[in-house]
Amino acid sequence: MAAALSRPAPLGAVARTRVLARAWEPVDAASLVAFRFLLGALVAASAIRQWAKGAIHDQFVVPTHFFPYDGLSFVRPLPGDGMYAVYIVLALAGAGLALGVRTRVSGAIAFLAFTYAHACDVTNYLNHYYLVSLLLGIATVLPLGAGHAKLPRWMLWLVRFQIGLVYFYGGVGKLQADWLVRAMPLRIWLAGAGDFPVLGPLLRVDETAWIMSWLGAAFDLSIPFLLLVKRTRPFAYGAVIVFHLVTSRLFQIGMFPWVMIALTLVFFEPSWPRRFVRLRGGVAQVPRWSLPLAAAYAAFQFLYPLRSHLYPGNVLWTEEGYRFSWRVMLIEKAGLAELTAHDPVSGAKREVRARDYLTPLQVKMMSTQPDLVASFARTIADEAERRGERRPRVTADVFVTLNGRPSARLLDPEVDLAAEPPRILPAPSAPSPTTAGDEDVVEAKVVSPAETREGAQPAKTPAAGCSSRGRHERCAVEHGGRRRPRRRDSLPPPNDG
Repeated sequence: MAAALSRPAPLGAVARTRVLARAWEPVDAASLVAFRFLLGALVAASAIRQWAKGAIHDQFVVPTHFFPYDGLSFVRPLPGDGMYAVYIVLALAGAGLALGVRTRVSGAIAFLAFTYAHACDVTNYLNHYYLVSLLLGIATVLPLGAGHAKLPRWMLWLVRFQIGLVYFYGGVGKLQADWLVRAMPLRIWLAGAGDFPVLGPLLRVDETAWIMSWLGAAFDLSIPFLLLVKRTRPFAYGAVIVFHLVTSRLFQIGMFPWVMIALTLVFFEPSWPRRFVRLRGGVAQVPRWSLPLAAAYAAFQFLYPLRSHLYPGNVLWTEEGYRFSWRVMLIEKAGLAELTAHDPVSGAKREVRARDYLTPLQVKMMSTQPDLVASFARTIADEAERRGERRPRVTADVFVTLNGRPSARLLDPEVDLAAEPPRILPAPSAPSPTTAGDEDVVEAKVVSPAETREGAQPAKTPAAGCSSRGRHERCAVEHGGRRRPRRRDSLPPPNDG
Protein backbone atom coordinates (compact mmCIF):
# COMPACT_ATOMS: atom_id res chain seq x y z
CA MET A 1 0.00 0.00 0.00
CA ALA A 2 2.77 2.44 0.97
CA ALA A 3 4.75 1.55 -2.14
CA ALA A 4 1.70 2.21 -4.28
CA LEU A 5 1.13 5.60 -2.67
CA SER A 6 4.74 6.68 -3.21
CA ARG A 7 4.82 5.68 -6.88
CA PRO A 8 5.97 8.72 -8.93
CA ALA A 9 3.55 10.32 -11.36
CA PRO A 10 3.97 9.40 -15.03
CA LEU A 11 6.36 11.61 -16.95
CA GLY A 12 3.63 12.77 -19.31
CA ALA A 13 1.45 13.94 -16.44
CA VAL A 14 4.34 15.88 -14.90
CA ALA A 15 5.14 17.58 -18.19
CA ARG A 16 1.47 18.44 -18.73
CA THR A 17 1.21 19.94 -15.25
CA ARG A 18 4.31 22.06 -15.82
CA VAL A 19 3.12 23.28 -19.23
CA LEU A 20 -0.27 24.23 -17.82
CA ALA A 21 1.31 26.02 -14.88
CA ARG A 22 3.56 27.92 -17.26
CA ALA A 23 0.64 28.75 -19.55
CA TRP A 24 -1.40 30.26 -16.71
CA GLU A 25 1.55 32.11 -15.20
CA PRO A 26 0.76 35.87 -15.06
CA VAL A 27 3.02 38.05 -17.23
CA ASP A 28 3.20 41.78 -17.82
CA ALA A 29 0.37 42.87 -20.11
CA ALA A 30 2.35 45.80 -21.55
CA SER A 31 3.55 43.90 -24.63
CA LEU A 32 0.05 42.82 -25.62
CA VAL A 33 -1.31 46.31 -24.98
CA ALA A 34 1.38 47.66 -27.32
CA PHE A 35 0.37 44.99 -29.85
CA ARG A 36 -3.24 46.17 -29.57
CA PHE A 37 -2.20 49.79 -30.10
CA LEU A 38 -0.03 49.01 -33.14
CA LEU A 39 -2.65 46.75 -34.72
CA GLY A 40 -5.40 49.33 -34.30
CA ALA A 41 -3.21 52.12 -35.65
CA LEU A 42 -2.24 50.05 -38.70
CA VAL A 43 -5.88 49.21 -39.42
CA ALA A 44 -6.91 52.86 -39.17
CA ALA A 45 -3.99 53.93 -41.37
CA SER A 46 -4.80 51.23 -43.94
CA ALA A 47 -8.45 52.33 -44.12
CA ILE A 48 -7.41 55.95 -44.69
CA ARG A 49 -4.84 54.86 -47.29
CA GLN A 50 -7.39 52.78 -49.18
CA TRP A 51 -9.68 55.81 -49.34
CA ALA A 52 -6.91 58.21 -50.37
CA LYS A 53 -5.60 56.11 -53.24
CA GLY A 54 -9.06 55.37 -54.64
CA ALA A 55 -9.08 51.65 -53.84
CA ILE A 56 -12.60 51.76 -52.37
CA HIS A 57 -13.93 53.17 -55.63
CA ASP A 58 -11.94 50.70 -57.75
CA GLN A 59 -12.80 47.60 -55.71
CA PHE A 60 -16.41 48.21 -54.72
CA VAL A 61 -18.01 50.96 -56.83
CA VAL A 62 -16.65 50.31 -60.33
CA PRO A 63 -17.18 46.50 -60.49
CA THR A 64 -20.60 45.23 -61.53
CA HIS A 65 -19.80 41.60 -60.75
CA PHE A 66 -18.02 40.05 -57.79
CA PHE A 67 -16.43 36.69 -57.01
CA PRO A 68 -17.83 35.42 -53.68
CA TYR A 69 -16.04 32.96 -51.43
CA ASP A 70 -17.54 29.47 -51.27
CA GLY A 71 -20.53 29.54 -48.94
CA LEU A 72 -20.52 33.34 -48.73
CA SER A 73 -22.44 34.27 -51.87
CA PHE A 74 -24.72 36.44 -49.72
CA VAL A 75 -21.80 38.76 -48.83
CA ARG A 76 -22.02 41.68 -51.22
CA PRO A 77 -20.67 45.25 -51.14
CA LEU A 78 -23.11 47.91 -49.98
CA PRO A 79 -24.63 49.84 -52.87
CA GLY A 80 -23.76 53.42 -53.77
CA ASP A 81 -21.39 55.04 -51.31
CA GLY A 82 -22.08 52.42 -48.65
CA MET A 83 -18.55 51.03 -48.68
CA TYR A 84 -17.15 54.48 -47.95
CA ALA A 85 -19.22 54.41 -44.76
CA VAL A 86 -17.77 50.98 -43.93
CA TYR A 87 -14.24 52.35 -44.22
CA ILE A 88 -15.09 55.38 -42.07
CA VAL A 89 -16.37 52.99 -39.40
CA LEU A 90 -13.25 50.83 -39.85
CA ALA A 91 -10.89 53.79 -39.40
CA LEU A 92 -12.74 54.96 -36.26
CA ALA A 93 -12.86 51.45 -34.81
CA GLY A 94 -9.16 50.94 -35.50
CA ALA A 95 -8.37 54.21 -33.74
CA GLY A 96 -10.61 53.20 -30.84
CA LEU A 97 -8.82 49.86 -30.54
CA ALA A 98 -5.44 51.59 -30.60
CA LEU A 99 -6.43 54.08 -27.90
CA GLY A 100 -8.21 51.54 -25.72
CA VAL A 101 -11.65 53.14 -26.08
CA ARG A 102 -14.16 50.37 -25.31
CA THR A 103 -11.51 47.94 -26.46
CA ARG A 104 -13.67 44.90 -27.14
CA VAL A 105 -16.41 46.89 -28.86
CA SER A 106 -13.87 48.73 -31.02
CA GLY A 107 -12.06 45.47 -31.78
CA ALA A 108 -15.27 43.66 -32.72
CA ILE A 109 -16.39 46.47 -35.03
CA ALA A 110 -12.95 46.66 -36.65
CA PHE A 111 -12.88 42.87 -37.10
CA LEU A 112 -16.36 42.75 -38.66
CA ALA A 113 -15.82 45.78 -40.92
CA PHE A 114 -12.36 44.67 -42.10
CA THR A 115 -13.36 41.05 -42.67
CA TYR A 116 -16.59 42.04 -44.42
CA ALA A 117 -14.81 44.43 -46.80
CA HIS A 118 -12.29 41.80 -47.84
CA ALA A 119 -14.84 38.97 -48.08
CA CYS A 120 -16.84 40.71 -50.83
CA ASP A 121 -14.56 39.62 -53.66
CA VAL A 122 -12.00 36.81 -53.86
CA THR A 123 -9.94 38.81 -56.35
CA ASN A 124 -9.03 41.25 -53.57
CA TYR A 125 -7.49 38.48 -51.42
CA LEU A 126 -4.08 39.14 -49.91
CA ASN A 127 -2.32 37.04 -47.29
CA HIS A 128 -1.87 39.93 -44.89
CA TYR A 129 -5.55 40.92 -45.11
CA TYR A 130 -6.29 37.44 -43.79
CA LEU A 131 -3.63 37.87 -41.10
CA VAL A 132 -5.05 41.22 -39.97
CA SER A 133 -8.55 39.71 -39.74
CA LEU A 134 -7.25 36.90 -37.54
CA LEU A 135 -5.30 39.28 -35.30
CA LEU A 136 -8.29 41.59 -34.95
CA GLY A 137 -10.34 38.59 -33.85
CA ILE A 138 -7.69 37.66 -31.28
CA ALA A 139 -7.43 41.27 -30.04
CA THR A 140 -11.20 41.34 -29.61
CA VAL A 141 -11.41 38.13 -27.60
CA LEU A 142 -8.42 38.72 -25.31
CA PRO A 143 -8.83 41.18 -22.39
CA LEU A 144 -6.42 43.80 -23.76
CA GLY A 145 -7.94 46.89 -22.17
CA ALA A 146 -6.05 49.02 -19.68
CA GLY A 147 -7.80 47.40 -16.72
CA HIS A 148 -5.31 44.56 -16.27
CA ALA A 149 -1.63 44.82 -15.47
CA LYS A 150 -1.02 41.09 -15.97
CA LEU A 151 -2.39 38.44 -18.30
CA PRO A 152 -1.90 34.66 -18.54
CA ARG A 153 1.21 33.76 -20.51
CA TRP A 154 -0.73 31.66 -23.01
CA MET A 155 -2.25 34.82 -24.47
CA LEU A 156 1.21 36.05 -25.37
CA TRP A 157 2.01 32.63 -26.80
CA LEU A 158 -1.12 32.74 -28.97
CA VAL A 159 -0.26 36.08 -30.60
CA ARG A 160 3.36 35.03 -31.14
CA PHE A 161 2.19 31.74 -32.64
CA GLN A 162 -0.13 33.45 -35.11
CA ILE A 163 2.55 35.86 -36.33
CA GLY A 164 5.30 33.24 -36.35
CA LEU A 165 3.13 30.90 -38.41
CA VAL A 166 3.16 33.38 -41.31
CA TYR A 167 6.96 33.22 -41.46
CA PHE A 168 7.15 29.47 -40.90
CA TYR A 169 4.70 28.44 -43.62
CA GLY A 170 6.15 31.12 -45.87
CA GLY A 171 9.42 29.18 -45.57
CA VAL A 172 7.83 25.75 -45.93
CA GLY A 173 6.20 26.88 -49.18
CA LYS A 174 9.63 27.78 -50.55
CA LEU A 175 10.97 24.24 -50.13
CA GLN A 176 10.26 23.29 -53.74
CA ALA A 177 12.15 23.20 -57.02
CA ASP A 178 10.86 26.42 -58.54
CA TRP A 179 12.16 28.46 -55.61
CA LEU A 180 15.36 26.63 -54.67
CA VAL A 181 16.52 25.16 -58.01
CA ARG A 182 15.17 27.59 -60.61
CA ALA A 183 15.15 30.69 -58.36
CA MET A 184 11.68 31.41 -59.63
CA PRO A 185 9.92 33.77 -59.59
CA LEU A 186 12.73 35.94 -58.18
CA ARG A 187 14.71 35.67 -61.44
CA ILE A 188 11.79 37.25 -63.28
CA TRP A 189 11.16 39.96 -60.71
CA LEU A 190 14.80 40.97 -60.20
CA ALA A 191 15.31 41.18 -63.96
CA GLY A 192 13.19 44.33 -63.79
CA ALA A 193 15.11 45.88 -60.90
CA GLY A 194 18.00 47.25 -62.93
CA ASP A 195 17.18 50.82 -61.90
CA PHE A 196 17.50 50.02 -58.18
CA PRO A 197 20.03 52.47 -56.65
CA VAL A 198 23.62 51.14 -56.53
CA LEU A 199 22.64 47.46 -56.51
CA GLY A 200 20.59 47.47 -59.72
CA PRO A 201 23.16 45.77 -62.00
CA LEU A 202 23.89 43.14 -59.35
CA LEU A 203 20.18 42.32 -58.95
CA ARG A 204 19.93 41.45 -62.64
CA VAL A 205 22.53 38.69 -62.29
CA ASP A 206 20.97 35.21 -62.06
CA GLU A 207 23.24 34.20 -59.20
CA THR A 208 21.73 36.99 -57.09
CA ALA A 209 18.27 35.49 -57.50
CA TRP A 210 19.53 32.06 -56.34
CA ILE A 211 21.27 33.55 -53.31
CA MET A 212 18.20 35.58 -52.37
CA SER A 213 15.94 32.56 -52.84
CA TRP A 214 17.95 30.43 -50.43
CA LEU A 215 18.39 33.26 -47.94
CA GLY A 216 14.67 34.03 -48.10
CA ALA A 217 13.72 30.43 -47.35
CA ALA A 218 16.23 30.25 -44.48
CA PHE A 219 14.97 33.55 -43.07
CA ASP A 220 11.32 32.51 -43.08
CA LEU A 221 11.97 29.09 -41.56
CA SER A 222 14.28 30.29 -38.79
CA ILE A 223 13.09 33.74 -37.78
CA PRO A 224 10.18 32.70 -35.49
CA PHE A 225 12.51 30.48 -33.47
CA LEU A 226 15.35 33.02 -33.33
CA LEU A 227 12.89 35.62 -32.06
CA LEU A 228 11.90 33.30 -29.21
CA VAL A 229 15.47 33.04 -27.88
CA LYS A 230 16.53 36.01 -25.77
CA ARG A 231 20.16 35.88 -26.88
CA THR A 232 19.38 35.90 -30.61
CA ARG A 233 16.25 38.07 -30.46
CA PRO A 234 17.87 41.50 -31.07
CA PHE A 235 19.78 40.20 -34.11
CA ALA A 236 16.68 38.41 -35.40
CA TYR A 237 14.57 41.54 -35.09
CA GLY A 238 17.27 43.52 -36.87
CA ALA A 239 17.06 40.96 -39.68
CA VAL A 240 13.27 41.40 -39.71
CA ILE A 241 13.65 45.15 -40.20
CA VAL A 242 16.29 44.82 -42.93
CA PHE A 243 14.39 42.04 -44.72
CA HIS A 244 11.09 43.89 -44.85
CA LEU A 245 12.63 47.24 -45.76
CA VAL A 246 14.53 45.65 -48.66
CA THR A 247 11.50 43.73 -49.94
CA SER A 248 9.37 46.85 -49.58
CA ARG A 249 11.81 48.85 -51.68
CA LEU A 250 12.27 46.13 -54.28
CA PHE A 251 8.73 44.91 -54.67
CA GLN A 252 6.44 47.76 -53.52
CA ILE A 253 4.19 45.55 -51.41
CA GLY A 254 2.23 48.20 -49.59
CA MET A 255 1.72 47.97 -45.84
CA PHE A 256 2.72 44.33 -45.37
CA PRO A 257 6.32 45.12 -44.31
CA TRP A 258 5.13 47.66 -41.76
CA VAL A 259 2.58 45.22 -40.35
CA MET A 260 5.27 42.59 -39.78
CA ILE A 261 7.92 45.02 -38.47
CA ALA A 262 5.47 46.50 -35.97
CA LEU A 263 3.71 43.38 -34.74
CA THR A 264 6.84 41.21 -34.46
CA LEU A 265 7.75 43.36 -31.44
CA VAL A 266 5.45 41.04 -29.49
CA PHE A 267 8.34 38.53 -29.38
CA PHE A 268 10.30 40.78 -27.01
CA GLU A 269 10.02 40.56 -23.22
CA PRO A 270 6.43 41.23 -22.05
CA SER A 271 7.53 44.32 -20.12
CA TRP A 272 9.43 46.04 -22.96
CA PRO A 273 6.85 48.85 -23.52
CA ARG A 274 6.69 49.81 -19.82
CA ARG A 275 8.38 53.14 -20.52
CA PHE A 276 5.40 54.04 -22.74
CA VAL A 277 2.51 52.09 -21.16
CA ARG A 278 1.06 52.53 -17.69
CA LEU A 279 -1.31 49.84 -16.55
CA ARG A 280 -3.36 49.58 -13.42
CA GLY A 281 -5.18 46.66 -11.93
CA GLY A 282 -4.27 43.10 -11.14
CA VAL A 283 -4.27 39.80 -12.98
CA ALA A 284 -7.08 39.28 -15.48
CA GLN A 285 -9.57 36.64 -14.40
CA VAL A 286 -10.00 34.28 -17.32
CA PRO A 287 -12.21 31.14 -17.43
CA ARG A 288 -10.28 27.87 -17.46
CA TRP A 289 -12.00 26.68 -20.64
CA SER A 290 -10.43 29.52 -22.60
CA LEU A 291 -7.06 27.75 -22.83
CA PRO A 292 -8.40 24.57 -24.51
CA LEU A 293 -10.34 26.80 -26.89
CA ALA A 294 -7.16 28.73 -27.76
CA ALA A 295 -5.30 25.43 -28.23
CA ALA A 296 -8.00 24.20 -30.63
CA TYR A 297 -7.75 27.45 -32.59
CA ALA A 298 -3.96 27.11 -32.78
CA ALA A 299 -4.25 23.49 -33.94
CA PHE A 300 -6.65 24.50 -36.70
CA GLN A 301 -4.37 27.33 -37.82
CA PHE A 302 -1.44 24.91 -37.95
CA LEU A 303 -3.29 22.21 -39.90
CA TYR A 304 -5.43 24.25 -42.29
CA PRO A 305 -2.53 25.43 -44.51
CA LEU A 306 -1.63 21.77 -45.11
CA ARG A 307 -4.93 20.98 -46.84
CA SER A 308 -3.37 21.47 -50.28
CA HIS A 309 -1.69 18.08 -49.83
CA LEU A 310 -5.14 16.47 -50.00
CA TYR A 311 -5.46 17.55 -53.64
CA PRO A 312 -3.57 16.04 -56.58
CA GLY A 313 -1.21 18.12 -58.67
CA ASN A 314 1.02 21.12 -58.10
CA VAL A 315 -0.73 23.61 -55.83
CA LEU A 316 1.02 26.50 -57.59
CA TRP A 317 -0.77 25.42 -60.77
CA THR A 318 -4.15 24.21 -59.49
CA GLU A 319 -4.31 26.68 -56.55
CA GLU A 320 -6.47 24.17 -54.65
CA GLY A 321 -5.73 24.98 -51.03
CA TYR A 322 -3.53 27.94 -51.99
CA ARG A 323 -5.41 30.70 -50.20
CA PHE A 324 -5.15 31.02 -46.41
CA SER A 325 -1.97 28.92 -46.39
CA TRP A 326 0.70 31.65 -46.10
CA ARG A 327 2.33 30.86 -49.45
CA VAL A 328 4.05 34.15 -50.17
CA MET A 329 6.09 35.30 -53.19
CA LEU A 330 5.89 31.92 -54.90
CA ILE A 331 4.26 32.47 -58.28
CA GLU A 332 4.35 34.68 -61.33
CA LYS A 333 1.40 33.84 -63.55
CA ALA A 334 -0.03 35.22 -66.76
CA GLY A 335 -3.18 33.91 -68.37
CA LEU A 336 -5.40 34.15 -71.43
CA ALA A 337 -8.99 33.02 -70.90
CA GLU A 338 -11.40 32.65 -73.82
CA LEU A 339 -14.94 31.78 -72.71
CA THR A 340 -17.70 30.64 -75.03
CA ALA A 341 -21.44 30.33 -74.39
CA HIS A 342 -23.16 27.49 -76.30
CA ASP A 343 -26.92 27.32 -76.88
CA PRO A 344 -27.88 23.80 -75.70
CA VAL A 345 -30.54 23.39 -78.43
CA SER A 346 -29.29 25.16 -81.55
CA GLY A 347 -25.60 24.77 -80.80
CA ALA A 348 -25.01 28.43 -81.59
CA LYS A 349 -21.87 29.86 -80.01
CA ARG A 350 -21.21 33.28 -78.54
CA GLU A 351 -17.80 34.53 -77.49
CA VAL A 352 -17.85 36.05 -74.01
CA ARG A 353 -15.78 39.18 -73.53
CA ALA A 354 -14.62 39.09 -69.92
CA ARG A 355 -13.96 42.83 -69.90
CA ASP A 356 -17.63 43.49 -70.59
CA TYR A 357 -18.33 42.03 -67.14
CA LEU A 358 -15.19 42.50 -65.06
CA THR A 359 -12.60 45.10 -64.15
CA PRO A 360 -9.00 44.65 -65.38
CA LEU A 361 -7.94 43.42 -61.93
CA GLN A 362 -10.76 40.88 -61.84
CA VAL A 363 -9.88 39.65 -65.34
CA LYS A 364 -6.25 39.29 -64.30
CA MET A 365 -7.07 37.22 -61.23
CA MET A 366 -9.82 35.18 -62.89
CA SER A 367 -7.70 34.17 -65.88
CA THR A 368 -5.20 32.16 -63.83
CA GLN A 369 -7.37 30.62 -61.09
CA PRO A 370 -9.54 27.62 -62.04
CA ASP A 371 -12.21 28.19 -59.41
CA LEU A 372 -12.68 31.80 -60.50
CA VAL A 373 -13.00 30.79 -64.16
CA ALA A 374 -15.74 28.36 -63.13
CA SER A 375 -17.41 31.01 -60.97
CA PHE A 376 -17.41 33.45 -63.90
CA ALA A 377 -18.88 30.76 -66.16
CA ARG A 378 -21.77 30.28 -63.73
CA THR A 379 -22.30 34.05 -63.67
CA ILE A 380 -22.60 34.09 -67.47
CA ALA A 381 -25.12 31.23 -67.43
CA ASP A 382 -27.15 32.78 -64.59
CA GLU A 383 -27.38 36.12 -66.38
CA ALA A 384 -28.59 34.43 -69.57
CA GLU A 385 -31.36 32.74 -67.58
CA ARG A 386 -32.35 36.04 -65.97
CA ARG A 387 -32.74 37.51 -69.47
CA GLY A 388 -35.21 34.73 -70.26
CA GLU A 389 -32.80 32.78 -72.45
CA ARG A 390 -32.01 29.09 -72.28
CA ARG A 391 -29.24 28.35 -69.82
CA PRO A 392 -26.13 28.00 -72.00
CA ARG A 393 -23.22 25.65 -71.73
CA VAL A 394 -20.14 27.72 -70.91
CA THR A 395 -16.68 26.45 -71.80
CA ALA A 396 -13.31 28.08 -71.28
CA ASP A 397 -10.05 27.70 -73.15
CA VAL A 398 -7.46 28.99 -70.69
CA PHE A 399 -3.71 29.16 -71.26
CA VAL A 400 -1.42 30.06 -68.36
CA THR A 401 2.31 30.53 -67.93
CA LEU A 402 3.67 29.73 -64.47
CA ASN A 403 7.05 30.99 -63.26
CA GLY A 404 8.53 31.44 -66.73
CA ARG A 405 7.29 28.19 -68.26
CA PRO A 406 5.80 28.21 -71.76
CA SER A 407 2.03 28.74 -71.68
CA ALA A 408 -0.03 25.58 -71.24
CA ARG A 409 -3.73 24.81 -71.22
CA LEU A 410 -5.12 25.02 -67.68
CA LEU A 411 -8.63 23.55 -68.02
CA ASP A 412 -10.41 20.96 -70.14
CA PRO A 413 -11.99 23.18 -72.83
CA GLU A 414 -14.90 20.76 -73.37
CA VAL A 415 -16.27 20.90 -69.82
CA ASP A 416 -19.42 22.92 -69.18
CA LEU A 417 -18.07 25.02 -66.31
CA ALA A 418 -21.54 26.38 -65.55
CA ALA A 419 -22.70 22.89 -64.62
CA GLU A 420 -19.64 20.86 -63.61
CA PRO A 421 -16.52 21.31 -61.50
CA PRO A 422 -13.52 22.34 -63.64
CA ARG A 423 -11.16 19.60 -64.75
CA ILE A 424 -7.68 21.00 -64.22
CA LEU A 425 -5.05 19.69 -66.60
CA PRO A 426 -1.53 18.75 -65.43
CA ALA A 427 1.03 21.50 -64.96
CA PRO A 428 3.79 21.82 -67.57
CA SER A 429 7.26 20.66 -66.61
CA ALA A 430 9.88 23.25 -65.75
CA PRO A 431 12.68 24.05 -68.21
CA SER A 432 16.19 23.35 -66.97
CA PRO A 433 17.61 26.38 -65.14
CA THR A 434 20.83 26.01 -67.11
CA THR A 435 19.09 26.06 -70.50
CA ALA A 436 16.47 28.68 -69.76
CA GLY A 437 15.82 30.93 -72.70
CA ASP A 438 13.33 33.61 -73.65
CA GLU A 439 10.45 31.25 -72.93
CA ASP A 440 11.70 30.68 -69.41
CA VAL A 441 12.67 34.11 -68.09
CA VAL A 442 10.69 37.07 -69.36
CA GLU A 443 12.50 40.29 -68.55
CA ALA A 444 10.64 43.51 -67.92
CA LYS A 445 11.91 47.05 -67.87
CA VAL A 446 9.78 47.89 -64.85
CA VAL A 447 8.82 46.22 -61.62
CA SER A 448 5.08 46.08 -61.21
CA PRO A 449 3.79 45.99 -57.64
CA ALA A 450 2.41 42.84 -56.11
CA GLU A 451 2.43 41.13 -52.75
CA THR A 452 3.13 37.55 -53.62
CA ARG A 453 1.20 35.91 -56.37
CA GLU A 454 -1.25 38.85 -56.21
CA GLY A 455 -0.66 41.84 -58.45
CA ALA A 456 -2.15 45.30 -58.39
CA GLN A 457 -4.65 46.60 -60.94
CA PRO A 458 -2.86 47.49 -64.17
CA ALA A 459 -2.69 51.09 -65.23
CA LYS A 460 -3.25 50.13 -68.86
CA THR A 461 -5.91 47.71 -69.96
CA PRO A 462 -4.39 44.71 -71.73
CA ALA A 463 -6.11 42.79 -74.47
CA ALA A 464 -9.45 41.24 -73.63
CA GLY A 465 -9.07 38.10 -71.58
CA CYS A 466 -5.34 38.59 -71.01
CA SER A 467 -4.02 38.85 -67.49
CA SER A 468 -0.95 38.52 -65.36
CA ARG A 469 -0.46 38.02 -61.65
CA GLY A 470 2.84 38.73 -59.97
CA ARG A 471 5.66 41.07 -60.75
CA HIS A 472 5.28 41.82 -64.46
CA GLU A 473 2.44 42.54 -66.85
CA ARG A 474 2.50 39.83 -69.54
CA CYS A 475 0.10 38.32 -72.05
CA ALA A 476 -0.06 34.84 -73.53
CA VAL A 477 -0.29 35.23 -77.31
CA GLU A 478 -0.14 33.04 -80.36
CA HIS A 479 3.46 32.52 -81.45
CA GLY A 480 4.55 29.93 -83.94
CA GLY A 481 1.47 27.77 -83.45
CA ARG A 482 1.53 27.83 -79.64
CA ARG A 483 1.09 30.35 -76.92
CA ARG A 484 3.97 31.95 -75.15
CA PRO A 485 4.45 34.97 -72.90
CA ARG A 486 4.89 38.40 -74.36
CA ARG A 487 6.55 41.20 -72.45
CA ARG A 488 4.56 44.27 -71.50
CA ASP A 489 5.99 47.37 -69.91
CA SER A 490 2.97 48.86 -68.15
CA LEU A 491 3.45 49.91 -64.56
CA PRO A 492 0.46 49.33 -62.26
CA PRO A 493 -0.12 51.42 -59.14
CA PRO A 494 0.91 49.84 -55.84
CA ASN A 495 -1.43 47.40 -54.19
CA ASP A 496 -2.40 47.96 -50.60
CA GLY A 497 -0.31 45.61 -48.55
